[in-house]
Amino acid sequence: METTTLTIFKKTVQYSGQNIWIKPVCEFFDLNVQNQQRKLKKDKILGNLWIKKSTDLGEIDKNGRILLSKKGFIRWIQLINFNTIRQELQDSFIQFQEMIFDYLYGKTESEQQAKIDYMRLKRLKNLYAKIGREIQRVEKGFNNYLENRFVQYKLDFSK
Repeated sequence: METTTLTIFKKTVQYSGQNIWIKPVCEFFDLNVQNQQRKLKKDKILGNLWIKKSTDLGEIDKNGRILLSKKGFIRWIQLINFNTIRQELQDSFIQFQEMIFDYLYGKTESEQQAKIDYMRLKRLKNLYAKIGREIQRVEKGFNNYLENRFVQYKLDFSK
């Protein structure tokens, strides 16, 4: 992913819990927030946000600002016509549309992989500690054997 696109994601994808605000995207790409709210109301899937306040799609806070779930956010981003974006931002917005799914869900996959790696690391460290203790036990036993086996070399016959 390009650094410019990553910078755009960091500036625009603002979370509140598990949901994402639409206003930072609108501000960054110079979209009218009220027009986007109307677009959300007209959409057959996202329109349920106003009817049922479905937690699957998102929610509206007490100030009328809209939060969308990841699924709702991706749908909304894909519904935006790039021709409504200023000319100089259109290429960035198209990249944003192409990569938003990977950005939102790729992060989740890497977090899941990190959890798996952490649990494996923890198990390996436990095994490492057990092996270390076993090495010390066997080494001590072997050293005892050597000390007892060659005890006559320790005797002082010079007197």
